[in-house]
Amino acid sequence: MVLHFLKRLFTLKFRKRQRFHARDGVFVMMENSARMNQVQNISMGGLAFDYEDNGYLIGKNSYELKVLSDQNLKLDRIPFKKVSDFPVGEVLYPYRKIKRQSVQFGGLTSSQKAQLKHFIKNNTIGRA
Repeated sequence: MVLHFLKRLFTLKFRKRQRFHARDGVFVMMENSARMNQVQNISMGGLAFDYEDNGYLIGKNSYELKVLSDQNLKLDRIPFKKVSDFPVGEVLYPYRKIKRQSVQFGGLTSSQKAQLKHFIKNNTIGRA
């Protein structure tokens, strides 16, 4: 736990892009999955979301994801790679294994970058 805290502290100081808290109702879906996961924060470089670990691998390699707001598709076919994946829910959910996964966007088109910038402006509630 201490190691995770120190790693997080170090990462925050050198993060390339500012992250923003996602408002309620912002979800991410991985390709080939119908499960929607609540986005915690998002930036022009990536996002973090919480999910229930039920044994299925999420984002083992590079895949694509969809970002939704209020059940409406806002960003589609966003390439990403997993950066971190760690447990967060032992206290709040003692009988469920809740994890937080952070992903880095990769190879965004200029159109996707513009859509992402607009999405962040309209679907976040302050700096993370």
